Amino acid sequence: MRLKQVWYRSAAALTVALIAGIVLLQQQGAAWLYAADQKETGKPVTTLAVPPSTSVAQQPAVAAKSGLPDETAFRVVAESPALKLWVDDKTAHFKVEQKQNGQVWRSYPNPEQWPKETITGTWRNNLLSPIMLEYIDASNSKSQAKTISWTEDKGALEGFQTTPNGFKVVFNFTGTQFKIPVEVRLQDDYVETVIFDPEIKEGKLSLLNLKLYPLLGAEAYNEKQEGYLLVPDGSGALIRFKPNQANDKSFYRASVYGPDTAFFNETTARNPLRIPVFGLKSGAQGLVGVMVSGEEYSKVFAAPNGAYGQYNWVTAEWQYRIKFFQNTSKKAETGFFTYSKDRFTVPERKTRYYLLDSVKSDYVGMAEKFRSYLVKEKNLKPVQPKSNEVPLYIDIIGADIKKGLLWDKYLKGTTTAEAIEMVKSITARGIKNLTVQYAGWQQDGYSSYGGLFPVDSRIGGNAGMQQFIQYAHSEQIPVFLTANYTLNNTGKDGFWPTFDGLRDFVGKVLEFENYANHEMTTQVSPLFTSSLAQEDLKNYKALGADGIYYNEGIGQYLNSDYNNSYRANRSDVLKSQQAVLKQTKDTLGAVHVENANFYALNEVNHIHRLADTYSYDIFVDESVPFTQIVLHGLITYTSEWSNLREQYRSDFLRSIELGAYPAYVFTSAPSSTMKGAYSIWYYSMDYRQWEASAVKEYKRFNEALGDVQDKLIIGHRTLAPNVKETTYEGGKTVIVNYNEQEFSDGQIRVPAQDFIVGKKGTQQ
Repeated sequence: MRLKQVWYRSAAALTVALIAGIVLLQQQGAAWLYAADQKETGKPVTTLAVPPSTSVAQQPAVAAKSGLPDETAFRVVAESPALKLWVDDKTAHFKVEQKQNGQVWRSYPNPEQWPKETITGTWRNNLLSPIMLEYIDASNSKSQAKTISWTEDKGALEGFQTTPNGFKVVFNFTGTQFKIPVEVRLQDDYVETVIFDPEIKEGKLSLLNLKLYPLLGAEAYNEKQEGYLLVPDGSGALIRFKPNQANDKSFYRASVYGPDTAFFNETTARNPLRIPVFGLKSGAQGLVGVMVSGEEYSKVFAAPNGAYGQYNWVTAEWQYRIKFFQNTSKKAETGFFTYSKDRFTVPERKTRYYLLDSVKSDYVGMAEKFRSYLVKEKNLKPVQPKSNEVPLYIDIIGADIKKGLLWDKYLKGTTTAEAIEMVKSITARGIKNLTVQYAGWQQDGYSSYGGLFPVDSRIGGNAGMQQFIQYAHSEQIPVFLTANYTLNNTGKDGFWPTFDGLRDFVGKVLEFENYANHEMTTQVSPLFTSSLAQEDLKNYKALGADGIYYNEGIGQYLNSDYNNSYRANRSDVLKSQQAVLKQTKDTLGAVHVENANFYALNEVNHIHRLADTYSYDIFVDESVPFTQIVLHGLITYTSEWSNLREQYRSDFLRSIELGAYPAYVFTSAPSSTMKGAYSIWYYSMDYRQWEASAVKEYKRFNEALGDVQDKLIIGHRTLAPNVKETTYEGGKTVIVNYNEQEFSDGQIRVPAQDFIVGKKGTQQ
């Protein structure tokens, strides 16, 4: 069972002094900026002459003007080999021109469409503004969050100056007294916006979040051309441009890397966002935004046509404070919602907007550009296939427990000796490229957390696990041990809930409720978790494990901790998880993570049970394999376990379409044995019942994916309703027909509920 995070109301107040006296952003030397940019990117940008009048000392503050900027007043401030950056000194709005074809991306509404805009009042000014923010009056407990834009607030520009590759400015909100220092930088194929957190100034009001250049690339619906917003929900989802798309003011808003349990969160069934990316396509123009710094404090915000005006737009919403519940009674039954006094601060919050070529402006082009970023700057490398057959991932369940009459009952799923027989049986059927992930091997099995070592003697103990791993290695089969360090219900490892538990903002120890027995299990402080996982590495190594499969925690969940002994913000926890993953890989050789956040990609070899659909918001139109296009050929991944599919045939075809490898969860015990288990309660895990169908499916997986394991996905499209085509490097295509009728377009024929493979444009 996947861990479902439970949100709790707060129990006590935490008071921290408000940050005061942050200095205003000062002018930086152009030579220093140029050197920093070259160091960061390795690519020079054409330096244009900076007129003396642009210096901070000489240029007075410029008041905001309502209305579109005057495009005749724009001037060029930077050029790269591919792009040209223009800026308006009066509003700090900019536009980027692609030299090859003259396409232009604006940071403000398209002037050709603006006359048709019908929205009035505050939001009309918001759409025109280069920056908008949300704030609250923290001195008033009954104050409500309010949205204001720089234009609406009669703002002024301060310290406008050009730099060797762009410009810098401070947005002064003269009414609310916020000052936000930003910079815009041009590089070869992208423009980057930067917010300098340490130099933000607040007056009497508290900043909650802000959106910088939110309408960059925004477009209205045009019936003559395709347009959509891309949000990284699940595998990826499209919000298509439509007339009157969202008259009910619906919009998309979700936290990057998931919610933070230290604060208030609404309980939803929405997929957590694993990738700090968003995109927009309008006809031949497209862009993909990548949050490259500070993204742990951001949300993706997407507004379809009708939500706020006629424009379709998507942006990063940078978070500075999050709501929490301040109780006013000991039982936390009464209270009110408010916000923390201190704001979240990182050195810089950066968003790169990669501007796409006209032939690469769709979601595939967006994925390719993001993949290129990961390869160049995160050092992702092509996978090295073990053979020309795809890997089959087997999760073996050792044991679990269920509620008994007087005490919990131990349910034995697979001993280490039985695991050897299981592997022998599967390989004897011709499946040689196996990877085993052994779960529930700790004392009392899967639902027992804390004190993982030694291996429970009832399934073979340490000696039995060593023998199994040695046998697996003799068959060239790697073995990963599954571990959850996020919870502790045993008190082992020196864990005390009061001292070592994860605490929310007001100091309450957070717990997870097991839905099978309603047992409350303490969540562990993330830094305690990281330290313990690193200490345990020697034990994994002694058993001969090839790596750890981290599930329900490290690399997947990102929570602040207000336990004074392990105090850590999201940035701290992110870095600690990266360190654990790196040390695991360095010590054991490899790391697997369940449905991983993308900050883990540098160290992760395999992502297990990767989301392959979306959250089905009413205004989202369809799911696309954005994540899988990014990953295929670089990191292996699976979808849901094959023997737990909800729609067996369709989900099988979905894996084929997305390039996901097969995975099963097995026990040696009869399926009925695990009935009533607290966590592994699935009723169809007896491997003997699945071997024949697994072998049959495995052959089909190899037909589709065996020879493209190290190939990138370079194309994906819809040929007809419920007919999808995926194209790999080298030209191989896989066409999947989800319909109950055969598909034919005169050249190819795809049987009902099946797939075919071939070269581009041909049937094999």
